[in-house]
Amino acid sequence: MQFGICLPIADAGIANAAGFDFVEPTVRSLSPLDPDFDAIRAPFDSAPLPTPVFNVFVPGEIPVTGPNVNWEQVESYLEAAIGRVAAVGGEKIVFGSGGARNVPDGFDKEEAFMQLVRFLRLAGNVAVRNGVTIVIEPLNSRDSNIITSVAEGMELARETAHLRVRLLADLYHMMEDDEPLENITTCAAWIEHVHVADTHRVAPGEGSYPYEEFFRRLHEGGYSGRISIECRWDDLAAQAGPAGEYLRRMWEETGARS
Repeated sequence: MQFGICLPIADAGIANAAGFDFVEPTVRSLSPLDPDFDAIRAPFDSAPLPTPVFNVFVPGEIPVTGPNVNWEQVESYLEAAIGRVAAVGGEKIVFGSGGARNVPDGFDKEEAFMQLVRFLRLAGNVAVRNGVTIVIEPLNSRDSNIITSVAEGMELARETAHLRVRLLADLYHMMEDDEPLENITTCAAWIEHVHVADTHRVAPGEGSYPYEEFFRRLHEGGYSGRISIECRWDDLAAQAGPAGEYLRRMWEETGARS
């Protein structure tokens, strides 16, 4: 199992010193619409850790639901963004992007759902050409008004029916909406990436989230992908090491009992 942290590439040295295997930066940090990619990619090429996963996929100013979707703009953005992710070693892109996917007031939710299917099929086609996989991130109901559970994420992935479109499970978002952890078991075949934090999004091990059950269900489902911490840090350099040690210990202990 590989453990990483959602961080800017500038903090990769701290993650490396804390014993992590990778960092998960944002797609936005690759500035997909900036033509000067050589300068943008330089810190990624020299970073002490790899960047196999990227998040913050689509900016809010490029909507993918609602009456104002510009599909030509969306396709152009996907070509640029996914190409850059692949160029710096990215293998997976997290599609959370609440600002881009939130359904405008008064717009039909079923139509918005099918717009997400269209978006993911377009993204999947570009991902195939770049050797990348898109993972749908269900967000809690305060951060998004569509796809707010792992179960709904699986429904979207099934409807999209694309080899390069899979699912993410985020412990924080599940706990915020009291989503049953049984959904990890139900959706296990679709899950290809995991995010974690602890109570109120503090560092793992500093709260009371049910890591034992969460990890046990991942083990039982045969999960072998990566796990990224996505939390708020008070002192990254001081907290990162203990958080990583906690996750590794919990993963090993729950695996031994599964």
